[in-house]
Amino acid sequence: MVIDFSNRENRFITLDDISEEYVLDIRNKSKNDLYYPTYHIAPPHGLLNDPNGLVYHEGIHHIFYQWFPLGPVHGLKHWYHLSTKDFIHYTDHGVALKPDTLYDQHGCFSGGALSQEDYLVIYYTGNVKDEEGKFVQVQCIAQCDSHGVIHKKGPIIYPDFNLTTYNFRDPVPYRKDDEIYLFVGAENVDHEGTILLYKQELEDVSLVRPLQLDVSNFGYMWECPSYFELEGRGILLFAPQGATSEDPNEFNNVFSVVYLIGDHLNFDTGDFKHQRYVEMDKGFDFYAPQVYQDEQGRQIMYGWLGNSKSAYPTDRNMWAHMLTIPRELSIKGRYLLQSPLAELKDLRHSSRRLQSKSEIHRRGFEIEGTLQETFRFSIVNAEGDAIEFYSDREMYTLDRSNMTELYATEYGTVRQAHRHYDMVQSIRIFVDASSIEIFVDEGMTVFTSRFFLTGEWTIETEGITGFIHDLSPIQVKEVTE
Repeated sequence: MVIDFSNRENRFITLDDISEEYVLDIRNKSKNDLYYPTYHIAPPHGLLNDPNGLVYHEGIHHIFYQWFPLGPVHGLKHWYHLSTKDFIHYTDHGVALKPDTLYDQHGCFSGGALSQEDYLVIYYTGNVKDEEGKFVQVQCIAQCDSHGVIHKKGPIIYPDFNLTTYNFRDPVPYRKDDEIYLFVGAENVDHEGTILLYKQELEDVSLVRPLQLDVSNFGYMWECPSYFELEGRGILLFAPQGATSEDPNEFNNVFSVVYLIGDHLNFDTGDFKHQRYVEMDKGFDFYAPQVYQDEQGRQIMYGWLGNSKSAYPTDRNMWAHMLTIPRELSIKGRYLLQSPLAELKDLRHSSRRLQSKSEIHRRGFEIEGTLQETFRFSIVNAEGDAIEFYSDREMYTLDRSNMTELYATEYGTVRQAHRHYDMVQSIRIFVDASSIEIFVDEGMTVFTSRFFLTGEWTIETEGITGFIHDLSPIQVKEVTE
């Protein structure tokens, strides 16, 4: 059986309507793909997008993500659930939320989670098609018990069309002084992006106010809000769909993500005094990040390593996208610093010095090195196909115009960013089969991208000294009855 997803009605076929043989076939195609990652979280088959419900609870990190199981397209969304104690060994809990009620029958969209006594409280957007064919989005609540079983409780916030259009989604909770607040992304009635702040008291949820921010004419819809406090500052992340800039190196992706650093948010009034926005990632494939705090007080972030508009070479093998590596966030001045989570060093299998030409033993590796004022880093195959990252002191450039398999060229094949430090500095690069994550300027500047090179690889470098660390795969164990 081959499902024709160009017929958009087929994107609402449920898992229950599909044979086990079909699921096994697309699972095998996905896992046997040359481009399937080894140490990133990726779907068993079908499409992964936003990280959801990130939370630390009773010694365990819980990671959910949006998932359409039947193919590499955006269809009937579920939540999938993994957990880990060390970011090396994972438990696969399988499907967490299914679109199986009247209020979420056309998809369980993004949201967040809170640790509450001996269970998790989950917030998500239920998607329902109305009589006019429009999707009405309601904010819903559920509980995840100690066995990983989800108990849906129903809608808690309905859309107010005097405030917003049908674009009203992605509830993310935040606990402040034992009070629970919700941030919900939206498009207001003037077709401008906004974030609505709600307060939850037991079963009652009331609107505080739309957040009062010092930005205007900044896109038509603000998705995936995520607020946290760190080092005495308040930080707000969101995705301003439709935002533009006079800087030619900003907002070149399908959609981009920004952050605002300022004073603590005033939860009584919704006022947030902040500095100018900063674009969070300068690569091609980064969206919908979410942040949570663990027992060490670390602010940990995952993002979606993909985008919603491009066809990828992996589509032919019935899977699409992955999550970024987990990153710890810190602050320096007006910038967030992103650092690969320390636990990832435990993935290192073997290490060797970086040469001007270095053979690659496995497709999952890390580069840890020191940059000169000018440098060049390339991954090249025997045919001369390559992806390159380099700098002329003033700018960084990531060039994937010479990949074996080009895609999404309508959005360009080169990304650039202004360089914060033109002197000797460190670099870390994580490569995993078809993804690259580059951390420079102490993590002020990050490039996250997919790339597609066939054959055997060689690394070629100029102006970089350091090491190649071959990385072992993460270990994922499925829950058995």
